[in-house]
Amino acid sequence: MAQVVSPPDLLARRLALVGVAGYLYFLLLRPSQEGLALSLGLALGSVVLGYKEGPFVLPFFAGLFLFILLLHLFQGYPLFYLLGGALGLGLPYLVYRLRKPAR
Repeated sequence: MAQVVSPPDLLARRLALVGVAGYLYFLLLRPSQEGLALSLGLALGSVVLGYKEGPFVLPFFAGLFLFILLLHLFQGYPLFYLLGGALGLGLPYLVYRLRKPAR
């Protein structure tokens, strides 16, 4: 039996894969600390929320996102990390809000 995946969840999964691919690109092919922070934020930000009937927080990934944000605040690139996280959280949530039927 095929499992039906909601469009926001599908977008979140694809953004996570784009984040991982970007991380590998900026790690191996074109080293850039800013690119690594952006890609890591995108990958982790997109898996913080899960989507079934509605969005719900996955505590492990939310904690991991906040822990790495704390590390970036002390030594790193927090703005790039937050930008990637905002894209990862915001784009699937925007798709969820736009596809939600009006009552």
